[in-house]
Amino acid sequence: MEKKIKRLLSSVLLMSFLVSMLAGQKIEVHAADADAELVMEKIQALQELDFSDPDQDLSEVREPVVYARHLYSKLEDPSVIPEDMVRILEEAEGKVLNLWIQELMPLDSFMDSGMMWTVDEQYSALTEELGETEAAELVPNYQAVDEFYQTVVPQLEEKKRTDYAVAMSVQEQIDQMQVLDLSDQPEAEAARNAYESLTDDQKAYVTNYPLLKKAETQIAEWEGSEVPDFAPKNIVYSGSRSSSYGVGTPWLSADQWGEVASDMQGYFPDSQSTMVWIIGSLKDDGVHLEFDRPDWLTEEWLAEKPYRSLDNIAFGEPDVEGHASHEDYFDYFDEKGIRVYLQVEPGFSDVKTLMDILMEEYGSHPCIAGFGVDVEWYWGVEEDSGLPVTDALAEDWDTHLKEWNPDYRLFLKHYNADYLPPTYRSDILFVDDSQSFGSMNGDALGQYDENLDDVLGFIPEFREFAKTFAGNEVLYQIGYGPDRMWYYTLDEPVIQSLGERLAEVTDQNCGIIWVDFSLKDPMTFPELMSREEQLDALKELIGYFRNADSDMVGKRFAAGEATYTDAMFVKRINQLVDELSEEDRTSLRSSFVTEEEKEALAGYEDAQAKAIDIRIAALPDPLREKDEPIVQEIRNDYDRLTEAQKAQVTRSIPDAQPSSAGSSAIGWGILSAAVIVLLCLGIRKRKA
Repeated sequence: MEKKIKRLLSSVLLMSFLVSMLAGQKIEVHAADADAELVMEKIQALQELDFSDPDQDLSEVREPVVYARHLYSKLEDPSVIPEDMVRILEEAEGKVLNLWIQELMPLDSFMDSGMMWTVDEQYSALTEELGETEAAELVPNYQAVDEFYQTVVPQLEEKKRTDYAVAMSVQEQIDQMQVLDLSDQPEAEAARNAYESLTDDQKAYVTNYPLLKKAETQIAEWEGSEVPDFAPKNIVYSGSRSSSYGVGTPWLSADQWGEVASDMQGYFPDSQSTMVWIIGSLKDDGVHLEFDRPDWLTEEWLAEKPYRSLDNIAFGEPDVEGHASHEDYFDYFDEKGIRVYLQVEPGFSDVKTLMDILMEEYGSHPCIAGFGVDVEWYWGVEEDSGLPVTDALAEDWDTHLKEWNPDYRLFLKHYNADYLPPTYRSDILFVDDSQSFGSMNGDALGQYDENLDDVLGFIPEFREFAKTFAGNEVLYQIGYGPDRMWYYTLDEPVIQSLGERLAEVTDQNCGIIWVDFSLKDPMTFPELMSREEQLDALKELIGYFRNADSDMVGKRFAAGEATYTDAMFVKRINQLVDELSEEDRTSLRSSFVTEEEKEALAGYEDAQAKAIDIRIAALPDPLREKDEPIVQEIRNDYDRLTEAQKAQVTRSIPDAQPSSAGSSAIGWGILSAAVIVLLCLGIRKRKA
């Protein structure tokens, strides 16, 4: 009873504050009271929204509702808000959710599956607040979500399994192909015919296509005919993402960024050097622009346009060792012909205001190519809380940007295509930054192991993203740390191998943007690394062998479910460790001091013997002449084991007595992969 009386008195007091303000009376208000007044003001404004107007853009009703909820959730004591006002907010959220599901329809794609966890989460919260009956009345479109789970998801899963199985039969044929001289040409031709018989979706599951390209190149050289040019011609942009928080310290100099751009263009010669340059990163409820507030940014300038507002916008030079001013970097990019897209993580700040500030400040630089929004942080400041961009919103931003320069291009980034405009296209660059996959093609589960998209695999999912925006160019922002567990096993240079495979399954022009988190990395740009950074990187890689959290390699080895790719990841890490001096190897080992670190090191050492067993099991039986080098590699890696590790190897390395006969054995861990894929149950989110 006492709590109810206090709540009533607080509500009366707060309402009196609001009335006094409306009457123009000056009163002193405590910060907590002011926050509550703002929440009530925003909730009251929701009553003016028309949720039934078919011509109204969803963003016009969704953004105010989401902001009101955000402010309400930040209150130290939400109970000061009257229950009837909370009810207004909850009902508005239900109406918005209903309209959102309607805009998502028809629910029929893999991308929709990645969105449903958000819909489910919001509907569950609404049900908890209002009860199942009222929630169902407010969100009748949720029936379509139930139908999606019951009807569409099984169909999508079945299509994935079918495409995967067909692709694996061709992958096996390529793997078993032997091309040692010109007489072996029929095997290569048969493999090529099998590959071309696949649908484009099925080709995306084939990970050993480079073997076929190498065989055909060798045959052409033997024949003395023109060597085929397999390099994709649709990679028209290459470069890196930059952020103040991603590179580490010291940050890169202008010349070092130039080295990155040059290396990337070397991998993809037909590309334009391009930087995705994060100049506004998330801070509190909005964005921190990484430069001091300009003198020209006056109250008069803000008043020129009705939308302009500095709410939730902060300024200040980046406080990172080695980070020069952005002006210095742009001067360098101007000189080198490197194109730059200025990106923001806007939070609850006004996007057009950010656009105006950045273009007023930096638009004179020839390197500036456009402006980008990371939609994961549009109208959201917590992971996965951003709002989708509607057609009307995208058109508004695009039109506004081209008022600054008709050649500027807008880019919109998200890991799920459903967060990006459904039909508005213009010349927008659509950017996919999805990460934390278990494998290239779904033969192992990833960090979010109940997500249908995860078991689709890296290459197939990125292809689905590109198909969604078939008429537009796409950028692939790739190279995240968790994905090193599989892309480390690709042919060197791994950036080129991964980028080319993406382009080969992409129908339109695309760009390869390597993420800054793995620029200082022994398999990407080792020249950027100090000795200490090299050791830290190897320690992080060995950390993936811990049996916990998102360290999928460690979890799979511990469960006896490691794949052939996992075994080859062990081999790659061993190669990097072996390249160290004895002093550095000693230093690396001594750096594992915490219990978690020791667990990771133990997992890495335990994986040595298991990796040998997996590689032996993947050998064909009988062996052919082409398999001799592989057998010898296994012998060499076995010899580097300690006696204790050798004792844990359960399989015998076969003698190299190759047969000329073919083989029906399954290589590359296909059998275990197929079993894992059959476990694709349920749907959940992926973070990026």
